[in-house]
Amino acid sequence: MYEPKIIAFLCTWCSYTGADLAGTARYKSPHNLRAIRVPCSGRVSPELIMRAFDQGADGVIVLGCHIGECHYDSGNHRTAKRMPILEKLMEFAGLESQRLKLDWVSASEGERFSRIVNEFVEAVRALGPVKWRVNQLQASGKKYWIDQRNHITVRDDPHDAVRTELIRNHARELLSSGEVSCVIGYELGSRGRTRPVFVHSEEDVERLVWNQFCTHNLTTYLHQNLAIPTEQNIESKKKVAVVVKPCDSRTINVLMSENRFEREQVYIIGVTCEGIQEGAGFGRREGVYQKRCESCKDRLPVLYDTLIGDEPILQEVQPTDIGIKRLDAMSPSQRMDFWLSQFDRCIRCYACRQACPICDCPTCMYERDDSLWVGMNIEINEKRTFHLGRAYHLAGRCIGCNECERVCPMDIPISLLNLKLAQEVQSSFGYQAGFDISPSPITTSLVEEVTR
Repeated sequence: MYEPKIIAFLCTWCSYTGADLAGTARYKSPHNLRAIRVPCSGRVSPELIMRAFDQGADGVIVLGCHIGECHYDSGNHRTAKRMPILEKLMEFAGLESQRLKLDWVSASEGERFSRIVNEFVEAVRALGPVKWRVNQLQASGKKYWIDQRNHITVRDDPHDAVRTELIRNHARELLSSGEVSCVIGYELGSRGRTRPVFVHSEEDVERLVWNQFCTHNLTTYLHQNLAIPTEQNIESKKKVAVVVKPCDSRTINVLMSENRFEREQVYIIGVTCEGIQEGAGFGRREGVYQKRCESCKDRLPVLYDTLIGDEPILQEVQPTDIGIKRLDAMSPSQRMDFWLSQFDRCIRCYACRQACPICDCPTCMYERDDSLWVGMNIEINEKRTFHLGRAYHLAGRCIGCNECERVCPMDIPISLLNLKLAQEVQSSFGYQAGFDISPSPITTSLVEEVTR
């Protein structure tokens, strides 16, 4: 008879003591349950859960204190918000939702502990062995798309030259007055492609341009130029200007909500936008809007100090979740096959991470020289853990600029993971990243926010 391997993360103050009471009272407990004692359920990170499945677990259960009874006050509040989001992410990647469970057990509930874990083991046994752990030879490596759509043809914008001149004039005024030390904008490179530029003097202002190929999210460079000023580093109070599109401007709100810098340190030159072209290279088509622009309804930045251009007329807009719906309609095994075929092509170049304005941890955990973490290798399981872990880290923080997917040399549809989690966060908490200066609900611990 098939016996599943079950990993149980138990809070040391309540559920672990409840498990001990179940044994003392001789309540029946499954023999194939492997308990891992943790200080608090809030310490059970998504990487630990994915690592458990990668190493052969058929099911993972997390048991913590009841809401309001946490020894650390709010640890289980965080767990109650994070775990359902992680469950949705792993289900979207092809893992049956019944294999991951969160529940509450107090130190005096030995009978409840026995009942919960026995029911969970029976549910996992009915599903059969998990197919999460795969060998390199099992991945198909084929390339197919799930987010096919009718491309919207770009309309020529006669105002690009006017916007370019306005940006140059404002940059010249800001630099000449000494209000900012640098203007981060766009220029035309030697090959005629639009790229980021850092202008520090009035003489270089003429390098600035605006056109329908200004795709880079320039807020990526803010953390390199700004920092919260301290008494020891008062010079970090310097101010820079940055050119932002509507979607890019939301990043600034996210970064300020995480105390990366102060609002007074940034002069925002907002530019109205009706879409950015795909451009050439990596199999992309010229003369059509980028996928993110085809479904974008925002034409004005959410915050700015100077606004360049009039609000464009909203043209044809396509649904944002075409690929999400097609994947949701698949069976778990089909979704897993799809994502394995995508992750298998990943070469771990980290271009997605480098282009992301939110991924700016000083040392990425997936490159830490620490045996407690996965991600140092390039096998398919490690690549899957990297992409799912990164998507989870961006839950409630990703603003949908899709720069990660645009720069991927292997054309992996990374944006589908980010979009799925954005939908779940909005559905659970009514929150959309970047529309105001408020932190992600995944990282806060207000009791009224707990939905489970």
